[in-house]
Amino acid sequence: MNAVAWLNYGALAGALALSAAAAALPRSSDQRAPAGRQDAAARPVEAAAPEASPAALEDHAGALVPLRDFRRIASASTVADELLIELCEPDRVVAFTGYGARRSPRGYRYAGKARVEDTADVEALLALQPDLVILNGYGDPRRIARLREAGLTVYDLGPMRGLATLVSNAHEVAALVGHPERGRRLAAALVQGMAAVAADIQPPQRRRGMYLSGYGGRLFGGTAGTSYNDVLTSAGLIDAAAAAHRDWPEYTAEQVLTLDPDVLVTNTGMRKILCAQAGLERLRACSAPGGVVELDDALLGDPGPAMLEAAQTVRSAVYGAPAAPGAARAGGGSPARNPGTKEN
Repeated sequence: MNAVAWLNYGALAGALALSAAAAALPRSSDQRAPAGRQDAAARPVEAAAPEASPAALEDHAGALVPLRDFRRIASASTVADELLIELCEPDRVVAFTGYGARRSPRGYRYAGKARVEDTADVEALLALQPDLVILNGYGDPRRIARLREAGLTVYDLGPMRGLATLVSNAHEVAALVGHPERGRRLAAALVQGMAAVAADIQPPQRRRGMYLSGYGGRLFGGTAGTSYNDVLTSAGLIDAAAAAHRDWPEYTAEQVLTLDPDVLVTNTGMRKILCAQAGLERLRACSAPGGVVELDDALLGDPGPAMLEAAQTVRSAVYGAPAAPGAARAGGGSPARNPGTKEN
């Protein structure tokens, strides 16, 4: 195995360790950098020393949010949806996102709550009378500024970049709802769960994989720095795009052919579109049985706790379900492949 493959194999373990250490506790009001706001990932681990009872948290936009007993919490992002479901008493949450209620596999848990459709609709949010709005800021920062100008207390969880930011967000939401111990438990479960999904797949047996989707004749991916990379790596795949690309790249057909992964991971119904595109029919994944794994995009593209379920589904489709405890092969070899029901 070449050096790049070995580096990819080690990426998840390294990312998990850094995520757990750097996000051990949320930022409190006395942890601000004296000369401008520091990025959380750049802070030394010792800077996360706990306060007995912090008075406020600094969000990812640098705003201080005083801690109090919030009783009318509105979620305005899908990550906030899922974290509130896991960490907060249901009667303290007044609204979840409309997208999450409609598309999440666990959307039934949002029943009976109001829906936030668009943070640009300030009047609709004000009508809910929330004492806290939790969201992941992205795009135009003026949207959050308008919410604050309208008198709403907003906590910005920052960008959604997979496990590294999710672990931090779990601690932050738990602190906001007054139960930091819940955040510690959830973060530990996520880190350990993601690391365990394909722990039995040894490096020489790990296949090269790639997330790819196509729209309007254009090709898009998700690799290092995103939840797609976390899902692939946790599932026991070597992310074929991670050495040369980051974030959410747009590819040419030639770039995809050069990468030529063993496995394509994509959204449901996308195999036919991708493998019919000029040139891509030559991809080994398009011609190999089980070379394309399809998942519902609401699961595969979810940067929240559902990443664990997505990774488990991909792992089972590519390598088969993990052996039952005590039934593993001697030497830890790769289990027999099982195409499963999620791939074509």
